Amino acid sequence: MKENGCDQRGVDLTNVNPSHIITVESFSVDVLRSLVAHLEASKDFEHLVYREAELDAVWSLTAFCLLDEDDIEKRKAVELLHLSVQRAHDLVAAGQPEAAAAILRAFC
Repeated sequence: MKENGCDQRGVDLTNVNPSHIITVESFSVDVLRSLVAHLEASKDFEHLVYREAELDAVWSLTAFCLLDEDDIEKRKAVELLHLSVQRAHDLVAAGQPEAAAAILRAFC
């Protein structure tokens, strides 16, 4: 996934600032990779609150997608991501951002 500190699309993830709030406009691989990197760097309570909000945004976007997705295979994939994001959110709320990152890493 990462090579020389970058993901496969060349997004630099070596200088992740956990105080930075990620703009979540989709549930693309790039967004999920950034979220995983930020989860891995998050240690303070404030950081975890940011990660929960970002996960909420991904959860909402996947829910909206499920309302309109007719393709069965795509729907199954989005449903799995939706449930995984919910689990990741619960882990962040429990103070386990590394475990949350591990769940999301499967989608990157």
